[in-house]
Amino acid sequence: MQKKINILVPTDFSRASLAGIRFAIQWSQQQNAHLTFVHVMTLLRLTKWTDRQFEDFAVSERKLRQKQLDTLIADVQRRYPLPPDSYSLLLLEGVSADVVLLDYCRRHPGIHLVCMGTRGAGKVSKLFGTNTGNLITHSDIPVIAVPAAYRRKEITRILYATDLSHYQNELKEIVRLARPLHAKISVLHLVQPGETPINTNILQKVWEKEFDYPVTVDFRSADSSISQTADLDRAVTDFNPSLVIMFSDRRRTLFQRIFYPSRAENLAFSTKAPLLVLGKREV
Repeated sequence: MQKKINILVPTDFSRASLAGIRFAIQWSQQQNAHLTFVHVMTLLRLTKWTDRQFEDFAVSERKLRQKQLDTLIADVQRRYPLPPDSYSLLLLEGVSADVVLLDYCRRHPGIHLVCMGTRGAGKVSKLFGTNTGNLITHSDIPVIAVPAAYRRKEITRILYATDLSHYQNELKEIVRLARPLHAKISVLHLVQPGETPINTNILQKVWEKEFDYPVTVDFRSADSSISQTADLDRAVTDFNPSLVIMFSDRRRTLFQRIFYPSRAENLAFSTKAPLLVLGKREV
């Protein structure tokens, strides 16, 4: 029997968050999973309000948001029926959704994945100012960023984009995710100028034996005329995978995060495929 996983699915009732819901439901239908649909509400208090006035307002807002959440998931249920015991609804409060979600995950170690939709963001706010970007940057739990245009389909092919620095630990983790989904794994590496050539046919055989799982290997020469993000995005378009997986080093300094945002953080706002970002491990 497959191990049951817990997926946290944030929603702000937007079209983008519906994409995250659709992907989470697809995952749950391929692997035994429990979905927690969560909405984070912010209660703003007017300075002239008394404590009683604010509490009355808070009670009213909680009822309204709970009704909205109930209505949304009831509509989702009509389209994609879920067993009653396979999901739950959660209403949280806080000033910033990403901070609230991060805190909730820290206090509930049973959460295995966070799956949320993203509208995309402009250059200035690719890293800061978006809940998805901040979760990718700071969460210890894997985060799936699902583009708003996503349409539900079976998860059959996973594209693992790697710089090969820690591929052994990373591939082991990807196989663990792919196996219960019965998804194929393709490994993509963009070869940089001066990098030692590797026989991909031999590498594929070695990896299949080492990880006891079928993989395909594709090494492509990096295009120096475009950005690394654009190069990755173009390769993702060629592959047309069900899911892209990357690893992001979250221990970088603030300066590096601002001026050298990771490829994973950039790709989350440009690719048309759902992107799963995991923290890069040290060997």
